[in-house]
Amino acid sequence: MKKKSSLLSIAIMAFAIAVFSMTSNAYANWRGTAPTIHPAGWYGWHNVNGVRKYFPNLSISPAFTMGAPMVPGKIYHAIYVISANNKVKMNKIIDNIHNALNDPRLKGHIVVELQAFSAGTHLYFKGNGYKKALLTLKKDGVELVQCANSLYELHIPVSKIYSFVKVVPSAQGEIILREAEGYAYLKP
Repeated sequence: MKKKSSLLSIAIMAFAIAVFSMTSNAYANWRGTAPTIHPAGWYGWHNVNGVRKYFPNLSISPAFTMGAPMVPGKIYHAIYVISANNKVKMNKIIDNIHNALNDPRLKGHIVVELQAFSAGTHLYFKGNGYKKALLTLKKDGVELVQCANSLYELHIPVSKIYSFVKVVPSAQGEIILREAEGYAYLKP
């Protein structure tokens, strides 16, 4: 009995490996799809009908083939939220906002707010190295917002944060109000 169950286990394992091998990217060339690495001198790819199509690393932008279409004349809204004193998350949220602002479907058609609360308040501290990035966001029309409750709870005077940051009574209230207005809620 023990021998039959171990043979069955081996057969099931062999079948699973065969199925995985046939469906994994390890055999992409064999299946006739794209290579798993970029060809030399080529930058990126687009998924066209399940096949990777590579485009050259040129100064021109590629023609995008996927994604949701923009509704002409519509203004989109997004509220980005940071609640962690973490450089990686702070850098990521700034990058994410730049990506949204520069998406060709949204460029000139998006309103963005960056809400900091709790430990995320450190993003707005004077002298933290983020002043230039924050001013660039501000120049691009991003509303920079800080939670007053967090300042109170963390014993931080308003004078410690950049003067171009708007202070709201509570982050939670701001998020609720913005979502009721149709803002997308985004977090790094």
